[in-house]
Amino acid sequence: MARNAAMVLASVLPLWAAAPVHAQDDTMRAIYQSIAQSVQQEYEGLLAAVARGATGGPNANAPKVRETLKMLYYNKAVLFAACAADAEKVRSPRAERVPARENIMLTTCVEESFGELNKFANTLSYAGTFFPERVEPCGEKARLHEREKALPPYDFLHLDEPKLYDFARYNKCLMTKE
Repeated sequence: MARNAAMVLASVLPLWAAAPVHAQDDTMRAIYQSIAQSVQQEYEGLLAAVARGATGGPNANAPKVRETLKMLYYNKAVLFAACAADAEKVRSPRAERVPARENIMLTTCVEESFGELNKFANTLSYAGTFFPERVEPCGEKARLHEREKALPPYDFLHLDEPKLYDFARYNKCLMTKE
């Protein structure tokens, strides 16, 4: 997971570093837009690998699989943008930018956020089998509606109903009786 987060940081932060500093929401939007191409390349690469059978998982052309991947990549992009905006918010305007890999605030946030996303991907399958009645209500409790309005999915991730989640909350809900 840490290696994956480092690869994402290395590929998208050069694009983000040139983004102007605005209010928190504007910064997050600018970062989110600046990483679109990197996210698309990673998403399309995974689809190609799944189609070749390289992942050993289900067929990428199955509508449910495709929708789930779109939702995960949408959330992943927004999580990264939020972490980068938070790291920028605490940086003094007079402080020099440090390379992304050395920005402890950014790397910690990305590793924790992506860890919750990864945990969710594993937990969802388990909960869907043993507690299917929890999946939808927990999803609704964990939704980030305001963020969905502020950061719609990229065109290549078109979703009929885009959903962003607080994955720590979603995971906890799935695994407990609330």
